[in-house]
Amino acid sequence: MERVIRGGFGLLLALTLPIWSAQGEQVPEDNRPDFDVVPRNAARTVLLHAATPECDTVHCCLSIEAGQPRARGDYEIVLSCNQYADRIPTIVTKEGTQLTWIRSASSGSWSDGKTTRICRHFYRFSPAKKGEYRLRCLDLSFDGVAYDGVLTIQVGAPELNAVPTSLLWVAGIGCLLLAEILIRIGCRNEAQVDTADFIRKHRRLPLNAEGVWAHYLLPIMLLYLPLFLALITLTGMVSISTSALLWTSGVCVPVAFVLFRLQYRRLFFRWRKTVLPPERIDALLRELAEQYDWTIDHMDRDFFVAHTHPAWWSATWGEQIFVAHDRGGIWINSINDLNKRSSIVSFGYNRRNIRRVTEAIAAREKDTHSPM
Repeated sequence: MERVIRGGFGLLLALTLPIWSAQGEQVPEDNRPDFDVVPRNAARTVLLHAATPECDTVHCCLSIEAGQPRARGDYEIVLSCNQYADRIPTIVTKEGTQLTWIRSASSGSWSDGKTTRICRHFYRFSPAKKGEYRLRCLDLSFDGVAYDGVLTIQVGAPELNAVPTSLLWVAGIGCLLLAEILIRIGCRNEAQVDTADFIRKHRRLPLNAEGVWAHYLLPIMLLYLPLFLALITLTGMVSISTSALLWTSGVCVPVAFVLFRLQYRRLFFRWRKTVLPPERIDALLRELAEQYDWTIDHMDRDFFVAHTHPAWWSATWGEQIFVAHDRGGIWINSINDLNKRSSIVSFGYNRRNIRRVTEAIAAREKDTHSPM
């Protein structure tokens, strides 16, 4: 089971890390020109300046459209300025390679005797692989004054939502089926062993696959919650930020590990040394079952199993009581009923069941040794 948890954690990382990407940085407010030529949907922008400050009179910028740049995706690079350039369209290069010009657009307005103009030129940016790209304008000038600047773009891994939605859902369901297969393989030996012999040897209750799902359901679901959120994000059903996914994983995984360890420790039995023979102990267990309304599921010379019947207002779904005979004493345990809904708390009922058995044995031993 521990291997299954580690495998689920590795699978979670494998599916959530690919959606990590570097978000574009906005131009600081104090660096923006008085006349804002930066497109409203720009995700990353660099202002272009003249070589000499006294000649820097044109407001001009190079930007990429809003979004998270990914490899094998198509994006638009926008060159915006408030004056016509000497060369139209201006050449924009990517690591020395010329980008494809798409179109140009300009608009103007007149107010208070002043004419306001915005000129924009659009270019296609199609990164082939992830990494850092440097874009710059070639021979950009206004009235003979050269302007320059470099737009640095960090491109992440390819978009996973390019994969068909049905394939992602098949992958998600396949992860659950894989977990089922791993659990059945890991529990195949425990499902076939003699329970009493296993308890005497390992001091722990063996579980089959159904018992594992019932006993560890909550930590398993906590492990798969970030995976589910990643899947619905990749399919476009909802939009969840990378930081939210990482925070969810950072909370769910440690909590799942703690709950897994807690549930695992609850499977271990407590040793009670006694001088009573097995026949006397079996008779005592029958009396306890009748007194506390336990239903006996199994009883032989080696092993005793019973389950409780909680009232409808009870805080639990019920418990199972296990007693295994051994030389010189018995092994006792009580856990939440594996045949009912999964639960991680018993509100003290399991300790109460164990205490009832041990106190009854102590009282019977006292009666045995008391003088007639």
